[in-house]
Amino acid sequence: MSLVEIKNLKVHYPIRSGFFNRITDSVNAVDGISFNIEAGETYGLVGESGSGKSTTGKSVVGLEKVTSGSIMYKGKDITKKANRKSLDYNHDVQMIFQDSLSSLNPRKRIEDIIAEPLRNFEHLDKDSEKLRVLQLLDIVGLDADALYKYPHQFSGGQRQRIGVARAVATNPKLIIADEPVSALDLSVQAQVLNFMKKIQREFNISYLFISHDLGVVRHMCNNIAIMNNGRLVEIGTRDDIYNHPMHIYTKRLLAAIPETNVSQRAEHRAQRLAVEEVYREQQDKYYDKDGLAYPLVQITPTHSVALPEALAEQLKHEGEVQA
Repeated sequence: MSLVEIKNLKVHYPIRSGFFNRITDSVNAVDGISFNIEAGETYGLVGESGSGKSTTGKSVVGLEKVTSGSIMYKGKDITKKANRKSLDYNHDVQMIFQDSLSSLNPRKRIEDIIAEPLRNFEHLDKDSEKLRVLQLLDIVGLDADALYKYPHQFSGGQRQRIGVARAVATNPKLIIADEPVSALDLSVQAQVLNFMKKIQREFNISYLFISHDLGVVRHMCNNIAIMNNGRLVEIGTRDDIYNHPMHIYTKRLLAAIPETNVSQRAEHRAQRLAVEEVYREQQDKYYDKDGLAYPLVQITPTHSVALPEALAEQLKHEGEVQA
């Protein structure tokens, strides 16, 4: 059994209008997605801004109300409050937020910020609590004098590491990492990502790693889901996504990864423009009349793609899709 199983998850926001403020439409931020997160793995959820990936993460951690579908943990659906409480779900699942500054209370010292989840769940005595906070600071590479400082006294990378320390304080089973390094310099990104990997090895933590940066996701994740307009367009292993992409949207995202080899800059630009041209010409084939992705079709045991019916049938005849 997977650690977390997400089945047909939907999060719809109602649109109200008229004199009586009635619901006349809805925004389908997440529209029927399914995937599993295994224990000890980093699962990547990728998409551009507005794709629904952050809403998905907040739904899993319990910060967004689910319209329909289920989030299974230890065999129970935690979209029901009674199950969340009986499973101690809020203890086992934590979150690292994108904006490290706004996610830390500016009026609290770092000691109190990191100790907050310990006070909610562990109820340690004062000395044990302080020792635990010092251990957490050491894990993320910060000195003991950080205890008495405030969030504004740290750099962006240091604040993100404080966020990591707070997230792992209760020894959770799963951490939702929502764009944890997108606002950081490249060198600082590497530091935070390495700390996250180190903590994962030590505590066997699973991550749902949410990002728009395919370069970072390639470094962190073994299994990846690509999201567009609230739906999943492709799911697969790192090799499936990076070496055998099939959906036109995935190919477009991969083409946008910056090329570090300046000697091939012109070649890479030409390739990116070619992919963009194909995307414009063939976009209608990969989306329905409402601009939404088609249902996923299984290509291999690890690789599924949202393909139009005609293309799916064509691949079935060619023997590339498992019947």
